[in-house]
Amino acid sequence: MTDQHTGMEGNSMKARRFIAFIGFALLLLSQILIASQPVNDAVVFPPYTGLAVAGAVLFLIGLTVRPTALLQKLSDHALLRDGAFWHLFAITLSVLAAYGATLPQRNYIPVMSIWLMGAIGYLFVFVDGGVSLETLKEKIRKNHTEILLALVIVIVAVTVRFYNLGQVPRVLDGDEGLVGLAAQSTAEGRLTNPFALWENFGALYLQAINIALRSFGATSFALRLMPAIGGVIAIPSLYLFARQIGGPRIALIAAVLLAISHTHINFSRIASVAYIHGTWLVPLELYFLLSGFEKRQAWRTALSGILVAIHFSVYLTAQVIIGLVFIYMALALIFYRTWFKTVARVALAFWGGFLVAILPEAIYISRNMNEFLNRLAQNGTFQSGWLDVTIQSTGQSAATILFGRVVHAFMALIYYPAFDFYGSPVPMLTVVSSVLFLIGLAVSLVRTRLREYLLLNGYFWGATFSVGLFAIPPSADSYRMLMAFPAALIMCAIGLDQVLELFGIGWRNTKKVYAASVSFVLLSLLILNMWTYFGDFAGQCRFGGNLAGRFASYLGSYVRTVESESSVYLLSDGQFFYGSHASTDFLSQLRPIINHPDPIDSLHAINGETIIANPDRIKELEDWVRLNPGGEVHYVYDCKNTILMAYQVP
Repeated sequence: MTDQHTGMEGNSMKARRFIAFIGFALLLLSQILIASQPVNDAVVFPPYTGLAVAGAVLFLIGLTVRPTALLQKLSDHALLRDGAFWHLFAITLSVLAAYGATLPQRNYIPVMSIWLMGAIGYLFVFVDGGVSLETLKEKIRKNHTEILLALVIVIVAVTVRFYNLGQVPRVLDGDEGLVGLAAQSTAEGRLTNPFALWENFGALYLQAINIALRSFGATSFALRLMPAIGGVIAIPSLYLFARQIGGPRIALIAAVLLAISHTHINFSRIASVAYIHGTWLVPLELYFLLSGFEKRQAWRTALSGILVAIHFSVYLTAQVIIGLVFIYMALALIFYRTWFKTVARVALAFWGGFLVAILPEAIYISRNMNEFLNRLAQNGTFQSGWLDVTIQSTGQSAATILFGRVVHAFMALIYYPAFDFYGSPVPMLTVVSSVLFLIGLAVSLVRTRLREYLLLNGYFWGATFSVGLFAIPPSADSYRMLMAFPAALIMCAIGLDQVLELFGIGWRNTKKVYAASVSFVLLSLLILNMWTYFGDFAGQCRFGGNLAGRFASYLGSYVRTVESESSVYLLSDGQFFYGSHASTDFLSQLRPIINHPDPIDSLHAINGETIIANPDRIKELEDWVRLNPGGEVHYVYDCKNTILMAYQVP
C-alpha cells in the first residue's frame, strides 16, 4: 500500500510542480504590482493582496495535494516534462520582469533578480549533466601548465590597468564627468530602471559604476574601476575564443598581445566610452557560440544568447554582434547545410536564450526608440545628414565616400594616430604588430572555408564595416575600432605563428626555439607598449581633449577642497569657464562656481571666499593679490605649466 502510494506520488510530481509554479508566479506578480504602488499607511491590505493570497494557496496545493490518478495522468503529458517546465519557467519570469520594468518600482533589484532567474531557468533546459565538476577538475589537471601561463598574463593585465588608476591619466575628460554624473543619477529617477538607456549606455552598467562610486567615493579611481575590471576580464575572454579558433598557442599569444596593448590599457583606464566592455563580452559570447556548435552542447549557445542580451544593457556594440550572429548562421545554413542541420537544435538554443533575456530591454526600447537610436541620430553617417553634406561638398558619389570610410576605419588600426579619448601619436597597433596582423588577416581570409575562421572574419569585418559605414566622425575610428580589436589580435597571433612556421622554426619542428622566438617578440612589444602608454603618453599631459578640458578637471578637483560655506569665483573667459565640461561638476560634487568674465577690480569678494584664475588670467589675479595681500595663494600645475591659481580672500 505504501509502495503504491509512493509510486503514485512520484508520478504525480510534475503536475504538482506545475500547480506550485503557477502559485509562485502569481506571488511574484503580486509583489511586483504591490511595489509599484505608493505606500499608504491608512490601508490595512495593500492592493493586489488577494492575488498574493491566491498564489500562496496554489503553491500550498501543489506542495500538499494528495496524489491522484488524474495528477498522474497529467504528469505524463509532454507539456509538463522537465524541458517544457523550464521553458515555461524562463518565459514566465522574463515576461514578469519585462512587465515589472514598465512599472514605477521603489527598487528594481527584485525585477532584475527575476530576469536573471528566468535566464538561469532557460539554461536548465539544456544542462542535463552537460557540466560536470569531475570533468572540470580533470581538464584543470591536464592543462595546469597552460592555465598557470594564462594566470600570469592576467596578473600582468591587472598590474598595468590598476597601477595608479585614479591618477593616470591625471585628469578626467568631459565625457568621463558626464558618465559619472549619469551613474550617480541612477539612485533615483528614470535610470533606476536597469533596462533604461542613456546615450546608448545601459543603465545596468551605469548602476555598476554607481556602486563603485558609493563604495570608494566620487573619485577618478571609482569612476574608472568598471572599465579597468572589464579590461582585465577581456584577457581570459579573448583567450577562450582564440583557443577555440587556433588552439592553445594562438590563445596565449593573443592574450599577451591584448594584455600589453597600449590602446587597450588606455581605454581600460578611462570611463569616457564603453567600447572596452565589448572587448570581453563579444569574445565570450562568440566563444560559447562556437564551442557550443563544435561540442554540440546547447547550454553553451543558450548562454551565448543570454550574454548578447545582457550586452544590450551595457553598450551599443551588442547591436553589431546580434547582426553578426544572424549572418553567420545564415551563411552556415547556405554553405554548410549538412553540418548545420546537425546543430540546428543548438542554434535554436541561442535564439531562445537571446529572446528570453532580451524581452525586458526590447520592451523598453520599443517604448523609447529615440533613446535607442540616440547615437545614430548624433553620429550616424546617414541619420545625421553627414553623408548628404559630404556628397555636396566633395562632389563624390555615396559609394566612393562610404568605401573611403571603411578604409579609414581599417587604417585606424595600423596608420592613423589614436587621438580621440587618448592623445597618442601612435596607431592602435605598432609597426611589428601591424605586420603580423596583415599576415594573419591574409591567412584568415584564405581559411574562411573553415567554420571557425568564417566567424573570426565575420567578427573583424562586421565590426570594421559597421564603424566605417554607420559612424562619424572619422577621427572617432581610433576608439570605435575597439569592437574589432580582439579579432585583430587573434590575427596577429596567427600571423606570428605562421611567420615562424614558414621560417622553419615552427612549434612542430623545434619547440624551444619557437618559444624563445615568440617570447622575444612579445617582450619587445611589451617594452614598446609600456613606453608608448606610461612613458610617452601618461607623463605628457595630452589627455582631456584640449587645455580647456584639462583645466576643467583641475578646477573640479581643487574646488572640492574648498570649504563648502564660502563662495567660489572663477575669472573666466570665452575658452575657460565653469560649465564647459561635466568633469568639473563630478569632481567638485556639484559645487557651485560663479563665472566672472569682467575685470577682477569689479569683483567684491569677502573674507573666506575663493577666487580662481584660469591660465589666461593668472597674471591678472597675481597683480590683484599684490594689492590685497594676506590671503592664501595656491598654484596647480599641469606637468610643468601653471594651469590654475587660487586665492582665498583674507
